[in-house]
Amino acid sequence: MYLKFIRKNPKNPVLISVPHAGNFYPELFLKYLKLNLNEVRKIEDFKSDEILNLINKDSADIIIAQCSRAVIDLNRSRKAVDNSMFSEIFEKKNIDEKKMIEFGLGVFPKSISNNQIYNKKLPISYGKYILDTFYDPFHKILSAQIKYLLNKFGNCYHFDLHTMPSKALKNFKNEPDIVLGNNFGKSCSIELLNYIKNNLKTFGLNVEINNPYAGGFITRNYGNPSKGVETLQIEINRKLYMCEEKLSLNNINLIQKIFSNLFNEFNYYSKLAAE
Repeated sequence: MYLKFIRKNPKNPVLISVPHAGNFYPELFLKYLKLNLNEVRKIEDFKSDEILNLINKDSADIIIAQCSRAVIDLNRSRKAVDNSMFSEIFEKKNIDEKKMIEFGLGVFPKSISNNQIYNKKLPISYGKYILDTFYDPFHKILSAQIKYLLNKFGNCYHFDLHTMPSKALKNFKNEPDIVLGNNFGKSCSIELLNYIKNNLKTFGLNVEINNPYAGGFITRNYGNPSKGVETLQIEINRKLYMCEEKLSLNNINLIQKIFSNLFNEFNYYSKLAAE
């Protein structure tokens, strides 16, 4: 379940994915929900897709998830499964991202602020339905579009858009507005990272690199500069565009203009082509 804005004749190899913007909660999820839905919604990257609203339709391909990350986290491995959440063994081997599972943040999130999400053990049928309906289609279209752009241009510049709670940044002397993550140089080149960083800095934004977020599963899984795919995670401080306590938008137009400028005027590819 996703929204896609795919260009018929792309002029550049730019792709933006937004895996955590979703606010859809299927009835099957609500059936097992223990927490109040308002508490659960705090895990959303609240309306982060609207940050892209002023980007021209011909400037980038955009794929936006619609199902909440509280239901299924698309930025986790499909095998990042906590078997203790299920009435039977769900994933029998090769469990991934064990540290995230310990924090209750596997592909099926288990807890929010140390509070259990579910009121009982989940049946195997629940997990299979959620993966088949929400996880697999998103990654299928994302993978297909990366391959298409790579075949057409020889490169794909993939940006994975997220927002971060300001409370996660309280230890910084100068709180970052943006955190760019390239998995410590493994998922995208320093040249592309610097291009984005320098553009953002022209708007007076404080940009941090790989701290505290270096990139999740999407960054690690898809980014492969040696094969022409550069994936860069972009985390935006929620204070820039919303009231975090009230879950409401606040001055989003400024960050919309910044990102429209960044992608509508994107010339990294044309610079490379001219070299």
